[in-house]
Amino acid sequence: MSYQIETRRKAFTAIPIDELLPAPHIHSHVEIIYLVKGESVAVLDNREHTLRAGDIFVAFPNQIHFYNDKEPIEGYLIIFAPELFRELRTVFQTKLPKNPVCPTGVAANDMNISMKKICDKLESGKVFDEVAARGWLLTILGDVLSKTPLEENLGDQDTMKRILTYCIENYTQPITLDTLAKELYLNKYYISHVFHERMRVGFKEFINKLRVEYSCSLLEKGSSITDIAYASGFSSVRTYNRAFLKNMNMAPREYIKSKQ
Repeated sequence: MSYQIETRRKAFTAIPIDELLPAPHIHSHVEIIYLVKGESVAVLDNREHTLRAGDIFVAFPNQIHFYNDKEPIEGYLIIFAPELFRELRTVFQTKLPKNPVCPTGVAANDMNISMKKICDKLESGKVFDEVAARGWLLTILGDVLSKTPLEENLGDQDTMKRILTYCIENYTQPITLDTLAKELYLNKYYISHVFHERMRVGFKEFINKLRVEYSCSLLEKGSSITDIAYASGFSSVRTYNRAFLKNMNMAPREYIKSKQ
């Protein structure tokens, strides 16, 4: 499963949605989901949370998250930079919700109106309409966060993003816990702990997963399996075949045939 390190150009985005992103992603913005209809499972830092109509889900900056829709959904997605609200910037930088599915005292109909107002105001592109949209969102945040128990952010979020960024940019090169620790000035045992704690997967297994996913795109282009194995970062064809079988439940040659 591909991991995405998002660099968002816009400080404030709000749109109606009918599906949620299934690929794990991480960014320095705050992400809010409000479900109007349907059911989805939000996975945040490898912990699952069921979302139903009327729920609000909040992911703080640099938390790995993705979604698995259980049935057709309707709702709203809001993503914004913490700097957009100076009153709450310290909260977003130093705290985390104990439960990202946050209660709200706002009636469902009123919340729908508020979310639609935010989307409509931003869509207009007018300066004062964006100010109004921020005002609507600040009201929602004040209501939601006041009812959400918060705990100290121990700093793993920023570290995880640094680790993921380095891995995603360098997985085709020889990379080990030792080289990663040296490049990021971190203890290799700490890195290993973060992987198991936050992603429930070992470091080597994660790197092999990235390499196998990359190799699939090369297989579809018709390159030789030997060339692909080394181009993807594997030290041997045998190691590549073993990792491919583990991640894809088939051999590379079988994958090629399935795509023909």
